[in-house]
Amino acid sequence: MRKQFPEEIINFKDISRYYDIYFVDLWGVIHNGVKLFDNAIHVLEKLKSNRKKIVLISNAPRTNETVKKFLLKLNFDLDLIDLLITSGDVTRKYILNNKDKKFFHLGPDKDSDLFFEIKNITKNIDDAEEVVCTGLIDKIGQDISNYENFFMNLINNNKSFLCANPDEVVSRGDKIEFCAGALAKYYKKLGGKVKYFGKPYETIYEFAINQISRILDIEIEKNRILAIGDNLKTDICGAQNNYIDSLLILNGIYKDFFRNNNLNFDKLLKSNEIESLQINKFQQELKW
Repeated sequence: MRKQFPEEIINFKDISRYYDIYFVDLWGVIHNGVKLFDNAIHVLEKLKSNRKKIVLISNAPRTNETVKKFLLKLNFDLDLIDLLITSGDVTRKYILNNKDKKFFHLGPDKDSDLFFEIKNITKNIDDAEEVVCTGLIDKIGQDISNYENFFMNLINNNKSFLCANPDEVVSRGDKIEFCAGALAKYYKKLGGKVKYFGKPYETIYEFAINQISRILDIEIEKNRILAIGDNLKTDICGAQNNYIDSLLILNGIYKDFFRNNNLNFDKLLKSNEIESLQINKFQQELKW
């Protein structure tokens, strides 16, 4: 299943000289939705002082400006980063490029800013050609099967399902919660057509590389990029698919999986229904 056991990184400083650009995930790496991880912030500070370029790439189904406001509430210093890109940004770009279509928003009201000043969003699902999912509906709860009848009606009416956050779960504080990716997986299982925006799909990496290349005015060499994340299906698969080295952080969504230092990566891959994946490196937490 694996080519080799991944390399454990004790001190991040030992590998920092090999990379110039860092694609860093937010949830599970920089914060847990409630507070920042001090050691991770220290890593960003050290990288910044060494003139490294830091790009935060998040599967948040919201605009980068909204995510920045959230980070400021956590007392995150935005001067530590060069760029922030979200799956919401890529989703929004798709909607704006398809003005001839009507879209329906499925998700919590807090994500409605994603559609600010977009005219082709309808509140009548019968008028929509595609459904944009940003997450679960609060009043329906965390039981995915509760969506079956609703989804079957959409599928029978040939509605495409746009997933604005491919993550299936996220670690919020001490809890694991379902995300839009879990609904997309269920929709596909029921026979529906799904389009994904964000990691691990190529468009968000192309977007990030083009943006940072424009800022630096240079051609980016992928072998000088390191992707850091806590999710095998999005962060690590996305890095591998785009020929980028990766570092898996274990104290995010897999923090309960590796209790007592039981590092069984074969079991982890099987539990995520992943047949073939090369995890390059791993670290218990992002720490200098």
